[in-house]
Amino acid sequence: MDNVVVLDYGSQTFKAGLATNFPNAEEPRVVTPSAVELGSSGRGALDSVNDHAASASASQDVVDRGVVTHWEGFESMCYDILYRQLGWEQGDEGSLLVAEPLFTSKADQERLTQLFFEQFNVNALFLCDQAVLSLYALGKTSGTVIDLGHGKVDIALVEEGRVHQPASRRLPFGGRDLTQHLARLLHLGAGGAALLRAQVEALERAKIGCMRVLDSKEELAAASAQEPGAYAPRFTLPDGRSVALAREGVALGEALVDPSALGLDLPPVAEAAFSAIMGHHDSAQRKAALDSVLVCGGGSAAPGAPQRVLRDLRSLAPPSITPAPVVLPEYMPPATPRHAAWMGGAVLSKVVFQGGHAIGKFDYDEIGPGVVHRKCC
Repeated sequence: MDNVVVLDYGSQTFKAGLATNFPNAEEPRVVTPSAVELGSSGRGALDSVNDHAASASASQDVVDRGVVTHWEGFESMCYDILYRQLGWEQGDEGSLLVAEPLFTSKADQERLTQLFFEQFNVNALFLCDQAVLSLYALGKTSGTVIDLGHGKVDIALVEEGRVHQPASRRLPFGGRDLTQHLARLLHLGAGGAALLRAQVEALERAKIGCMRVLDSKEELAAASAQEPGAYAPRFTLPDGRSVALAREGVALGEALVDPSALGLDLPPVAEAAFSAIMGHHDSAQRKAALDSVLVCGGGSAAPGAPQRVLRDLRSLAPPSITPAPVVLPEYMPPATPRHAAWMGGAVLSKVVFQGGHAIGKFDYDEIGPGVVHRKCC
């Protein structure tokens, strides 16, 4: 297997690393914000935000709620990751496995295929759904994947390595909405003023540090009534204030699993997942979906989040079925739920590239971008 890179792109970060090094706690070695600085240097006057972290220049997100919205920026980011950070050399590129978000359109799949063959000269390419790869990371080919992402929550039913699209769902809210909610709770950005990226990043750190998901709404009510004690974590806000975030932490945790707490007309995550599963026409597949539930994505790192989603699912399921979590294998790194799609891609790459299942240059030259629909997940 040649220099195989796995690339997992999302609304908050791009994750990339070498499949040949996996399993390895250092992979994915590249985790970078999904945004470019609109600077005056570099490829197409677009640079990774890491290149100008201290600058005040404007930035542009390249992925919004799982959809690429700035293709020039997307290409610029891939160039930076593959050549500068992972060491590819022009004329001596490797192969690439791309973890794509749920519901990626056929047109975007073809555009990705064309981009990587014509602009990056990849030896071979394979695209696969993030939900499928997330299960592969934990040794499963079927189950329900609940991806608590930055821009959306994806609920995917996977059957023998393929997403059952009709029964899958997307809730258009995620971690960024929680960050905005924290800003409102702390009265930041009053008067409609936009927060700078550095301020948003400070709020992100505070959110991650304070957010916890309680077992029930009853516990939430009790915690919300308590005064913050000495135990409450303290954070320095963008305006310089040092505050204890106890009530805010449990409020954010509740909003993570129930977007109605944000004022959104959306069902709780567990209710949406149960509705998706029950919408499947096959009773055996419904049972299989409840038997292997994986809660992953950045939101899964919030203390109590996976347990609460499973608990709520169990309260909805019939007595004859007890929804069960997918257990993390001992040999997999602890960060697997957060980086599950990337890690599953590293696992799958050892099969698709060695077995000739990926799109090769000959395939692309003969058929064109549409070959992606014949050879990929």
